[in-house]
Amino acid sequence: MKIISIIFLLASIALPLSLQAAEEDESRNHALAFYLWGAGLDGHVGNKAGGLPVDVSFHDILDNLEGVLMVNYRGEFDNWSLTSDLVYMNIVPSSDRPSATLDVEQTTWEVTAGYEIQPGLELLGGFRYVDLKTALTLDFIMPSPPTIKTQEDWVDPIVGLDYRTALSDKWVFFGRADIGGFGVGSELTWQLGAYFGYKPSPNWNLFGGYRHLVWDFEADDANQFFYDMAISGPLLGVGYLF
Repeated sequence: MKIISIIFLLASIALPLSLQAAEEDESRNHALAFYLWGAGLDGHVGNKAGGLPVDVSFHDILDNLEGVLMVNYRGEFDNWSLTSDLVYMNIVPSSDRPSATLDVEQTTWEVTAGYEIQPGLELLGGFRYVDLKTALTLDFIMPSPPTIKTQEDWVDPIVGLDYRTALSDKWVFFGRADIGGFGVGSELTWQLGAYFGYKPSPNWNLFGGYRHLVWDFEADDANQFFYDMAISGPLLGVGYLF
């Protein structure tokens, strides 16, 4: 699985997703973008040895951020589309009640194929891959137990809808909703996003909006790791159309 995940990450750097207008000429059917997701975390993470409630704002994430990469791709081929989205974050938030520290390193790679069922509306199918490493230190227990380290990865099948429309020559609206997991990886994962894009020139695209992504995952093994988490917040980025 580790070899597959490395291949996934290398491929996703070459194939990321961006917003673009629904009506573009044939010379600009692909879009590459980098973005910043001002996300906060809200949920619970742990295993049979203990857990930690997580309520971390974007400001807290910036204060505890160790690394980040967010990159996207979209390609259009007649009535079909291919999208890919990579998010890597490493944060080290802490909690006072209870007193604990959590080191989270998460890579999420999402790939979907879309088919246009009516103008601007696509039916989506694909997967969301998650590689998650956590290190939980419980300071409120005396003497302090060893750090609880966990590494999990899983793949969630997803289905959804993608809607995009040109509002004018310069402006575009893009919305997306998907759901998945179905017990294959997560018990449930779902996502909602809505964005506006502005094209200052035929090849450049500025975009912003809001994204909400949720997992309800529990490992079916002796460790009983669980990850019940929502990641949400505003998003800003810049894309190049070609």
